[in-house]
Amino acid sequence: MTNDLTTKPSADDTKSLPKRVTGKLKAVCDAMVWDGMRWDEAAMKMNFRTRSMRMAMQRPHVLRYIAAQRRVLLAQSSGQNLHRLGELRDQDSNPAAAVQAARALEALAIEARGGPGGGALAGGPRAGYIIDLSGEQPTTAGLVIVVNHPPATAPAADPFTIDVTPNKRDE
Repeated sequence: MTNDLTTKPSADDTKSLPKRVTGKLKAVCDAMVWDGMRWDEAAMKMNFRTRSMRMAMQRPHVLRYIAAQRRVLLAQSSGQNLHRLGELRDQDSNPAAAVQAARALEALAIEARGGPGGGALAGGPRAGYIIDLSGEQPTTAGLVIVVNHPPATAPAADPFTIDVTPNKRDE
């Protein structure tokens, strides 16, 4: 008679490897992104506990996987989005939607050219100056301008001001 006890865990194909998105977790994430399902609905559909999914969505590698899949979905649909924006711009039944579509197309064109405002629309660096009047020494490299303020002096008396401060009475 053999004893089947072992110290190794049993092979479970449904569990994800550490720091990787595989198995049921991958199926749930894909259903969220590609099928447009809510996270709890996707978890129930794939026989994944909602608590496990909620805990998994707190992990950075899971969030990175979902973000990467969203970028792929956006890249795949961006060509269709441009054509749809063009159709909305050219239609006459909803003028407000036509104006918004034209604005969106113009913003995308400016962003694609890298023109003024293109970096700002994409969240990139913006031109300008930062003036820090806090008095603390800056910790970042770059041009530092130090403004030394003259000591405060009493304001000059205005010749048109009448001082009506009452005098102290001596008792």
